[in-house]
Amino acid sequence: MKTSPIRLSFAACSCFLAVSCASLPTNSANEELRLMETSREWSQAAASGDVDAIIRYWADDAVVLMSGLPTFRGKEAIRTYVTESMKLPGFRISWEPVEAHVSASGDMGYLLERTQVTVPGPSGGLETQQFRTVTIWRKQGDGSWRNVVDIATPGAGATQAH
Repeated sequence: MKTSPIRLSFAACSCFLAVSCASLPTNSANEELRLMETSREWSQAAASGDVDAIIRYWADDAVVLMSGLPTFRGKEAIRTYVTESMKLPGFRISWEPVEAHVSASGDMGYLLERTQVTVPGPSGGLETQQFRTVTIWRKQGDGSWRNVVDIATPGAGATQAH
């Protein structure tokens, strides 16, 4: 059977497209480092108190679950929560990622983090609360990471008065 040059060219192009469009394996170690760095940048944004800078790290459909508080669903509910938190006298929040994992496909990841939140205590002074936090992230089309689930539970020695 004789193959025409057009058919041969079509077959070669089809193979080339199939190979070039296949997703490449993700370098999970690099993505884990990127995810941890994104979290550190987010913590710095939180320290600045700039609500818009803080909010940009959450996906539009994000969910925040903080111990003792209602569930905040969606970016606007989270914006209200962050705005009100920033109004508290002496409020501060910071965190440090300690462990990262990224899916084999490279589109989802999670972090284990240590979080400190300083708020006014019942006696009027400031209290720093320690939390163990799990954040779940989704990679966006542009390669950036956005938080989709943020869960914080009190850690050991959870509260220190100042």
